[in-house]
Amino acid sequence: MGNEMKDPVAAYFDKHAETHKRQFVQSGSGASFYFQTRLKLTCELAEGSAGRLLDCAAGSGEITCALLKSAMFSHTTVVDISPTMLQSAKELLSSQVNNTELEFVHSDIFNFEPPDGGFDLILCLGLIAHVGRLDILLAHLKSMLAPGGRIILQTTLTDHVGVRIVRALTTRRELAKRGYRISWFSQRDIIEACHRSELAILDMRRHSLGVPFGDRFWPWANFQLETRLQEWASRHGADAIYLLGKN
Repeated sequence: MGNEMKDPVAAYFDKHAETHKRQFVQSGSGASFYFQTRLKLTCELAEGSAGRLLDCAAGSGEITCALLKSAMFSHTTVVDISPTMLQSAKELLSSQVNNTELEFVHSDIFNFEPPDGGFDLILCLGLIAHVGRLDILLAHLKSMLAPGGRIILQTTLTDHVGVRIVRALTTRRELAKRGYRISWFSQRDIIEACHRSELAILDMRRHSLGVPFGDRFWPWANFQLETRLQEWASRHGADAIYLLGKN
């Protein structure tokens, strides 16, 4: 074990787990508004879901926690490749949620195989940018769906000019910092990958004004812009959250 190379995605999120957690609790910045909006829209898309839930990368657990408080899931499996993030999600969910059986699995989602039955809802939020391999991932998630099951998939879209600016200016620096390359997707990429995987896009929400480096220069102003221009972002935003089902 001592000679094994740690997965770079796991290593990065182990190192930045507290930063991720603060983005949910801090206020008055574009980043905090972004994550709170992701939470809200995920709960909207999951409305009416029940049964067995799988979260592919729960982060520090805030979205999973909110969803479990607003829905009726009998069993919840939380998978994460980062031991630190998984422990953070475990602490939050174990203390806040008592209406579902909780299971926590330290694993790469590509290697995860459920021991019993499929899932009625699979959350895949904030993951594909870090793991890429979208076709392989969607096929794997589809194989774990129960009949009538759904997938909620989140991505940042390169259709948005602000995202393209960030990609152009940060690709080399992010690769050096993280030790892996961020994957970027357009709306067409998502549509075509779903088609190849025989998954239907049942619904979609867009959000995030996506001002490049807005929080770095003036977090309060960025927050005000995000708040006031939500309607525009709901049509043209930098982020999209998709609800998918089997064809």
